[in-house]
Amino acid sequence: MRKYLLTALVATGLAQGVSAQQDPQFTQFFYNKLVMNPAYAGSKELLCFTGLFRSQWVGLDGAPTSFLFSGDAPIRLAGQEFGVGATFIGDYIGFESNHSLRLAANWKAPNMIGPGYLRAGLDLGFTNKSIGGATWIYPTPQNEPDIDALNNNSNMAMELGVGAYWYNTNFYAGISALHLAGMRYADVNITQARHMFIMGGYTWEEPFHQDWDFNPNVLIKTDFATATADFNVNAIWRNFVWGGVTYRLEDAVAINVGADLGIWKPSLESLQIGYSYDINLSRLSSYNSGSHEVSVRYCLNLSKPQVIIPGYSVRYTDTSDRVAPEFK
Repeated sequence: MRKYLLTALVATGLAQGVSAQQDPQFTQFFYNKLVMNPAYAGSKELLCFTGLFRSQWVGLDGAPTSFLFSGDAPIRLAGQEFGVGATFIGDYIGFESNHSLRLAANWKAPNMIGPGYLRAGLDLGFTNKSIGGATWIYPTPQNEPDIDALNNNSNMAMELGVGAYWYNTNFYAGISALHLAGMRYADVNITQARHMFIMGGYTWEEPFHQDWDFNPNVLIKTDFATATADFNVNAIWRNFVWGGVTYRLEDAVAINVGADLGIWKPSLESLQIGYSYDINLSRLSSYNSGSHEVSVRYCLNLSKPQVIIPGYSVRYTDTSDRVAPEFK
């Protein structure tokens, strides 16, 4: 049953016409904000590259596998500050393949708004969806002509999104809406649902002991038909390594670990690695052994030689500049 369960579920959905496709799911959302919010681009004031790979529901044939590569940087034009970024995503589930390329740009307000800085951004790109190489497991005893007609088809459609991101040295908050064009992939019988993301996080410095910092994060996701939320908390030791727990509402609990290799070896400054393991809590738990996710990020400062404070690389990974204030 394990071998055919997911194929049968996907085939049934495609035959009836799918109207809400959930975006690829990433547990380490707190280090991967650009894919959800174009206003995040450039907020670290560094040129940053991120790679992430996720293998979901290991042991279940046709289970989702996802990866992304992204880069973002700040730029200054005509006395104004902007951020730019690009993300390439591959997402595979059963016999469905999705490939997206999205470009992000935002404008940074020149003055602080309350205790933080505000960016407003736009996301443009395209997604290609395809159905191919399928050996169908039919939900009825007889073949379904509508399902057979989907095999080896693909469609490309435009992506459009907007977002706002408010942040400072120890907090962030963002809201964004993606897939606003609501495009229909007619040849594969899929209509892209619009999605909204609401995120936030805060870092308490040394709340219990001088060697430790405390960093909770939350992400709410909805396609306006259903909604879910991820709740995360990380403990950071000596600005070097971190570990934490993430709970995804009615779906999974995950263990997160990571390290900033620049503190261990100076030649690896600005290089961070992370890993998470999800334990499934839904009815699919009997058919899989969990999910694995690996992330790597590397950041560079292109403006001028600057002193990097190692502590900023973990403590404020996504909530502030990593450059010493006297060198800004």
